[in-house]
Amino acid sequence: MRENSFTKNMRNKSNSELEHIIENKDKYTPEALQAVVWELEDRSLIEKGEIDLPEIAEISIEKTSLQNDELEKTTLNNKNPFEEFEQPNLYSKQAILGFTLFFSTIFGVVLLMYNLKVMNKHKARTQVLVFGILYIVLSYTLLEVLPKIYFITLIFNFIGYAILVEYFWNKYLGKDLQYEKKSVTKPLLISLAITGILFFLVLFPLLMGK
Repeated sequence: MRENSFTKNMRNKSNSELEHIIENKDKYTPEALQAVVWELEDRSLIEKGEIDLPEIAEISIEKTSLQNDELEKTTLNNKNPFEEFEQPNLYSKQAILGFTLFFSTIFGVVLLMYNLKVMNKHKARTQVLVFGILYIVLSYTLLEVLPKIYFITLIFNFIGYAILVEYFWNKYLGKDLQYEKKSVTKPLLISLAITGILFFLVLFPLLMGK
């Protein structure tokens, strides 16, 4: 029997809803699309083995007025019945690396916590926050006794990134998670502003003392 994690949900969708997913295939995961194809075949709307996934966009399914009414009613209620099958919009591993190395591990923690919130991993989100706080405390404690070299700070930041991605990301989000990359413009501006304020607070007393 052909099944995956999306099969049960697709069986509850109308023909028009399945068509909607196919027409917007770029927004959905391959597993969700495969479940749609299987369901259409089971409903005899397409022949078994008639299409491959790359051909999904070319399929046209006849919709009944009742099915259209169901889809319109859902839209009027401002509820997206397909959201659960869409690829999540997350900050990438590269974004977490950049923010962790050039700013601090806590910045990478914030980005990963956002991703976990989107994926409804609330317990994991708390674990990442606790790790971030403890790691920052440990890092600054060790940096106080180690030589004041920026390269050492980069090493600590890279270790923090490795733990965030290789452990927390892979464990709670999955190593092969498919997602759309979220723009980093907003967090970058916020990070620059925070860094600028911190530099000002450090330098201002020195400038006033001259």
